Amino acid sequence: MFNFIRRYQLPNLKIKLLLLYLLNISDISLTIILVNTGLIIEANPLMANIITNSMATFFIKIFLPAVLFVYLYIRLKTATVKMIKLTNYCLIGLIGFYLIINVLHLVWFLMLPFFV
Repeated sequence: MFNFIRRYQLPNLKIKLLLLYLLNISDISLTIILVNTGLIIEANPLMANIITNSMATFFIKIFLPAVLFVYLYIRLKTATVKMIKLTNYCLIGLIGFYLIINVLHLVWFLMLPFFV
């Protein structure tokens, strides 16, 4: 696992981008489920208004990140080693952040039966 984190070759960065994308999708999915219960509110004020509109949610959280990640991956093919390493550090930080958010969502989801 530690080697996967340290490696910054393009195939590893591609896996990290896919992992970040999947965590992003699970974040919005769990957020919508939890907000629809009425027991949880969206903590991010920017997303609070967006999740009420399904088309905006789809565009902001599913379509736009996919396009940006594909663009980033294409740009990484010609990037310097320094930029690739920096991208790897950023991806690891973002994956860690989204892992924490997803774990919190799962904890709240598992606690729902106690509040309903």
